[in-house]
Amino acid sequence: MRKNRVAQYMVWVMEIFTEAKSFEANPILGNRLLNRLGLHVIRLIIARLITGFRRWILGWKISSAHRRGFRQKGYLRIDNVLPPELFKRLQDEGEHSWPEVREFIQGDTTTQLAFLTQARLKQLPATSMLCDSASVRNLLNYVASNALRPWPHFLRVCNRGGEMINDPQKHFHSDTFHPTMKAWLFLEDVTADKGPFQYVQGSNRLTLKRLLWEYRQSIQGRSLNERYAARGSLRIAENELASLNLFHIQTFNVPANTLIIADTSGFHRRGEAAADTSRLSVYFSSRLNPFVPFPLPDFEPFNRFAEKLVAEHVEKTTLPQAHYSQNKQSF
Repeated sequence: MRKNRVAQYMVWVMEIFTEAKSFEANPILGNRLLNRLGLHVIRLIIARLITGFRRWILGWKISSAHRRGFRQKGYLRIDNVLPPELFKRLQDEGEHSWPEVREFIQGDTTTQLAFLTQARLKQLPATSMLCDSASVRNLLNYVASNALRPWPHFLRVCNRGGEMINDPQKHFHSDTFHPTMKAWLFLEDVTADKGPFQYVQGSNRLTLKRLLWEYRQSIQGRSLNERYAARGSLRIAENELASLNLFHIQTFNVPANTLIIADTSGFHRRGEAAADTSRLSVYFSSRLNPFVPFPLPDFEPFNRFAEKLVAEHVEKTTLPQAHYSQNKQSF
């Protein structure tokens, strides 16, 4: 029993040097004294510095305007990403060719998704062309700060589920303590009634006020009232944003064929939506160990290993469904 306890503490110590974020699950990351001494903010600062260095290495692949805009705002918006004919084919695959559907419910929102492995992409030629696009890959890799393949999904967010007040994604939050990448290529127009993605412009930057806010949050750590915050995804009320010199909320009411790429360590949320509405996209994500000093290369064994981990995570956190309804207002 004592050996098991020692082994567990060794795991918790090693997690300090990984993407682990939960104050609740790791008593070292959640230790009040250690966080008073700066454990959380030290991890945060080092992770930001390393990510900045990795992005600098990858930055030559994208334009200076994109680099500058991303650093200032925390997101990129690219309109008319694909040629019209290819985009129509992608829309058709997104509507009718889901290889498998898994879903979960948060509050009044049902999220349906299908993880697109390389094997599945071989059956989806238009989606495969999107994923192989050098211009898209370079932007995604820059924000992700690594050269591995981003992880693509078909994603439909449906405003139909449980109780309205219990959707944690409708509160401003940061996904984790270190920079990460999420992106959406919307396959249909996203209007104000469809719960558009919202991002607090500039909240990706680590200002002194943001650092002090993170410090205060980390001291509360395991005792934070919101369970997602105690697990490392910190929440902030909209009326608190001004205290961090954050004043502009960008709402992405965008036409189809628009790509949004965001650093989700910045504050963001899902907007309010009308009942029985939905939005469909190809969704990309990438979140790796922030303390690796150099960008991971586009090396096939690394890609396959990362794909396997993501597939296992999706399977653990969602429920399989027997079919996918073509009617986006029913399941």
